[in-house]
Amino acid sequence: MNTVILWIFVPLGASIVLLIFNWHTNITRWTAAILALALAAAAALTTFGGLVQIGGRAYELTSSLSILGRQLMLDNSDRILLVLIYSLGAFWFLGTPAAGTHRLFTPLGLAIIALLVASLAVQPFLYAALLVEISVLMSIPMLAPPGKPAGQGVMRYLIFQTLGMPCILLGGWALGAIETNPANENLLIAASLLLALGVAFWLAVFPFYTWVPLLAGESHPYVAGFLFTLLPTVVFSLLLSFLDGYAFIRNSTFLFQGLQLAGTIMVATAGIWSAFQRDLTRLFGYTAILETGFALLALSLRSETGLEYYAGAFFPRLIGLGLWALALSVLGSHGLSLKFEEEKQAFQRLPIASTACAVAIFSSGGLPLLAGFPIRQPLLAELGSKSIPMAIWALVGCAGLMFGGFRYLNALFRHEPKTVHIEENRYQIVLLVTGVALLVVAGVFPRPFISWMVNILQGYANLF
Repeated sequence: MNTVILWIFVPLGASIVLLIFNWHTNITRWTAAILALALAAAAALTTFGGLVQIGGRAYELTSSLSILGRQLMLDNSDRILLVLIYSLGAFWFLGTPAAGTHRLFTPLGLAIIALLVASLAVQPFLYAALLVEISVLMSIPMLAPPGKPAGQGVMRYLIFQTLGMPCILLGGWALGAIETNPANENLLIAASLLLALGVAFWLAVFPFYTWVPLLAGESHPYVAGFLFTLLPTVVFSLLLSFLDGYAFIRNSTFLFQGLQLAGTIMVATAGIWSAFQRDLTRLFGYTAILETGFALLALSLRSETGLEYYAGAFFPRLIGLGLWALALSVLGSHGLSLKFEEEKQAFQRLPIASTACAVAIFSSGGLPLLAGFPIRQPLLAELGSKSIPMAIWALVGCAGLMFGGFRYLNALFRHEPKTVHIEENRYQIVLLVTGVALLVVAGVFPRPFISWMVNILQGYANLF
């Protein structure tokens, strides 16, 4: 038995089968969700490289596989990351019956997860760029299903993500040359700049984030939310691998100053634009930008505390964006406009989905007693101790997002609601209420969630 086969090729093969036999949409959705849950549980409970007892017989679980001269490796240090990624997949697949996504979403989503896991496992790492690009190409039919033209946001998404691939490939070539000539400073600078530029394209770092609100406005919000959480999770893991594996990148003061500047600009501009949005989908896109900006700010602290803030933000970000995407999908599926000026009927017909949207907005903005606050408040305090202007601009971003949330509440209750009719079905109600409850519980009792998420850093022994 081999970890690469079990956690990469099994879900990839399952996605092909589900794609071929996908006329039973609900069966496809539940099969993918159960498989993702099983893989996450297996990664949590199994020791890679040890013996596995099945049917009274012991099998060795090897952790590497050679394909065409290239090595794929998933060892014990990758277990927590596998749990995170496949749990993330199960989280999104379980919501598909309530969100009403296209039938292609589940099989393609499972294939994308498997390919992105392969990008983390492949050695040398420059082949990760090819696997990420294949994943991006596979996401296009989810964003623009057959019969629906690809909009401007989808095209920009494809262009910017594709531009990241040659940067990573050239950066990987430069890193290979550095191993034979480590004293060449020009190669060091070129490798650092190319890798930074490639990661910036992939993460939609300023000024390459114009596609994010456009994509959120054009595509199904649930599909957009899936990509807004999955792609940054994998790309940030690759970034941490670069920092962990190469001392000259890890010791570069210029790199961390760039992370701090880019993160501050992203948080500030996303928050300011959020304050003036009149469309919930575009507000959703700017919130995804703000979340990425805060992750960059946490890493820019260059300390164990910053890493804890970075890892601890995974749970509130996943639940917040997932809850918001589901609520937008429910509102849209009932024929309601997502423009602020037409939201007055939303609370009368879909009170739970409308409330879930508001809670998700305020959690991302860092409102006390919600999941975002225990991460935002100490992160802003730590930023203030290093650079007061940076902290002020980050605070402006949070305030802008919450101002957008108050404008949404004003649109909901501008007119006194008449009789309230709950039109959400039972499954939608269960998921929405659970999401709101998780954001509240994680805001009141944050320590267990943060402590568990910090475990994803175990595979990076050399960081700071």
